[in-house]
Formats: sequence, structure tokens, C-alpha cells
Amino acid sequence: MNETQSQAEFKDLQVEYAGQVAALHIQCISTGFISSMGIDFVTSLYEAIVRSKSSFGVVAVRDEKVLGFAAFTTNIDKLYKSVIWRKGLKFALLLAGNMCSLKRVKSIFETLFYPARIKKMNLPSAELLSIAVAPEEQRKGLAGQLIEKGFRHYRKTGVDKVKVLIGTDNKAGNKLYLKSGFEPAGQINNHGLPSNVYVAQINQV
Repeated sequence: MNETQSQAEFKDLQVEYAGQVAALHIQCISTGFISSMGIDFVTSLYEAIVRSKSSFGVVAVRDEKVLGFAAFTTNIDKLYKSVIWRKGLKFALLLAGNMCSLKRVKSIFETLFYPARIKKMNLPSAELLSIAVAPEEQRKGLAGQLIEKGFRHYRKTGVDKVKVLIGTDNKAGNKLYLKSGFEPAGQINNHGLPSNVYVAQINQV
């Protein structure tokens, strides 16, 4: 692969990329609750993020193939309300098809009540929701660049702090966030597993 081919182009997340982003999410964040809901649900979720005024995403593409992405929100409570307003019926049908076990039902309600739980920790409302880079493109600096693109967007809109959650056992993810300017801000139990909470002071990054 020559140098020109190896370069990725960064673009705003748009609806036409939602399917690829969903597939990459499921591939790279395979143990997460969202991934367990299936490709239709995850695609609809990223379509909702695109259309939400409180959220945005960045994709790294080459020849229209998504190599990596990062999704952000300025307020997850507003994002959830936007999802329910725009795609409430569709999500309800998709959720109904997945409520086949007590564990799944518990995860769904835990996700729905996440905004209320996180508010008690006195954290910034802005959040890095998810980030993933295709396995063959990892260790090339794409993840850090995607985070920085998100920070630039936040700065333009006056947001100065952003949080992110990552499982305590995810060594690569924890290392990435520390390297990207995030600092430890506590822990929270998420879907039965301990997660580290980090906060970045964007204007200082």
C-alpha cells in the first residue's frame, strides 16, 4: 500500500455511514450491551445520533470505507429523548425482539437509567459515547486523531469538559484515554462490570 492509499480522510458521521459504523461497533466492541442488540438496532442508534442536535460523530474513511469512528454527545439525556422522539416505535420493536432473558431486560433498563445515575457523580454532560478502529488500521494513531477531531468540535460549541467510560479491564482503552488528555474521575458499575470514568479539560488538551 502506498502512502496516498494509507491516508485516511476525516468526515462528519452521516446517515450513509451508519451501517458501516454499526458493523465496526459490533466487531470491535463485541462484548458490549449495544452490540448484543444486533445490526439493525445499532444502525438505527447511529442514525439517531446523526440526526440528534445534541450529538455528532466523526469517521475516518478511505475510498468510502469506514476505517474508524468516534461518537459524541453534549448531553446524553437529550440524546435519549431525541432517540425516543424520532425512532421510538422502531426501537421499541427492536427491543421487544431482544427481551428474551432477565439479564437482557436488566441491561436495557440499566442503559435507560444511566443518565440519572451518572448525574449523581457531578460530571460534565458532554460524553465520548463510543470509538472503534478496524483491526487492520489499529496502532496507526487513528483513535487519537478521532478523539482530537471530536474535541475540536466541542471547542467550537463552547464545551470545555467531556467524560468517557471504559471497562477497568480494557487496558488498551484506558491507555488511549490517558494519552489523549483524560484524567481519572471515579468508577461506576456498568452492566455488572466496573468501569473507569475519565474527564478531559478540552481547552487544555
